[in-house]
Amino acid sequence: MSAYAETLRYLYGLEYRGMKFGLRNIRALLRAAGNPERTFPSLHIAGTNGKGSTSAFIASALTQAGYRTGLYTSPHLVRFTERVRINGIEMEERRLVGYVRRMRPWIEQYRATFFEATMYFADERVDVAVIETGLGGRLDATNVLRPLVSAITNIALEHTDLLGTTVRMIAREKGGIIKPDTPAVTGETDPAVLAVLRRRARTCRVRLRESARAVDITESRARPGVSMRSGRFALAPFVPGLHGSHQVKNAALALCVLRTLVETPAGGARFGRLTPGSIREGFVHVARNTGLRGRLERLEGKKEVLLDVAHNPAGMRALAEALGRRGTKNLIAVFGVMRDKEYGLMLSVLAEVAQTIIAVAPPPERALPSAELWRAGRALGINVVNGGSVASGLRKAARIAGKGGLVITGSHYVVGEALKALHCENT
Repeated sequence: MSAYAETLRYLYGLEYRGMKFGLRNIRALLRAAGNPERTFPSLHIAGTNGKGSTSAFIASALTQAGYRTGLYTSPHLVRFTERVRINGIEMEERRLVGYVRRMRPWIEQYRATFFEATMYFADERVDVAVIETGLGGRLDATNVLRPLVSAITNIALEHTDLLGTTVRMIAREKGGIIKPDTPAVTGETDPAVLAVLRRRARTCRVRLRESARAVDITESRARPGVSMRSGRFALAPFVPGLHGSHQVKNAALALCVLRTLVETPAGGARFGRLTPGSIREGFVHVARNTGLRGRLERLEGKKEVLLDVAHNPAGMRALAEALGRRGTKNLIAVFGVMRDKEYGLMLSVLAEVAQTIIAVAPPPERALPSAELWRAGRALGINVVNGGSVASGLRKAARIAGKGGLVITGSHYVVGEALKALHCENT
């Protein structure tokens, strides 16, 4: 077994042994590493859906402006090193092996991760890092950051066993990334959620800027796309590099974050090269600049094959709306989920746009068995087929679809397995 494979087995094993949900252990581990997270400016992004896309829009604009930009997202699709990138280029496997080998005594003691990203960004002397939370916000390992701006995309029910059973409870957890005297931005519009986030902002003595109010969005009549304006940044009409109307909202939130960044004393001094042109080009070339995949991504080929990491009811609703607007005929869906998801509701939403759903199960132990997903769909009166593994489900879907379209969704793990099965993991 290679050193990299052994490193991954060790890191994944930490999860099964019980990673600690909280900040004490990650703080101790980073202290042992010399607090690398304090050596670079950062932007911190939380939320239920759109965290990865919003983070990528921000990182792409900063890269386009000439800044050495770190981007941390999770989970990955195919390779663990996808989580840690600089200007779209993944961390090398040998660097991950080295960091784990160096920190192993402290990892054993504290059972914490995320240290590898901070050490890499510090060693590589990034100008800025855009960091997506993993789970929640208040107690997520990434909340050790002291960011220049904190942002929350939106709030919906998820991980209710850990974050709370109402959107207000979850908003309190996600809102925990808002810190004293640190500007905060949100893309949320629900009054009940906004009340929670505004209360947190007042406690921290900061104003919560709402992108729905702070960004003007206009659909272009002369050509496809949208124009945006916020503060001094007025973007000429463009088509976002990530597809779907929900990505327009994510891009607007990213613009609001960048505006807020340059309006801070520290951000204004450091990031003066950000211009409307560089932001616009960054939003157009987001996939190229960051390597982000699986957001209504279309694979090249004769048949329309789409991949999307929607993994909860709100994300599935956004995907279904986007698919409805595309008007793809005879759509077949390959769908798999983790056990803790509201898969009945997700099935019902997906069935609105797919004529047949192929139930699959990716490898993680947390995945819902395909047979159980199949039974749930049948009980709901949905046309569902038990596909088994992702690879076998794809073969069944190809036979059923004929010349029709195919969408692969439900989990990052499903999309990642599909990319490997289709031999598209390196494109």
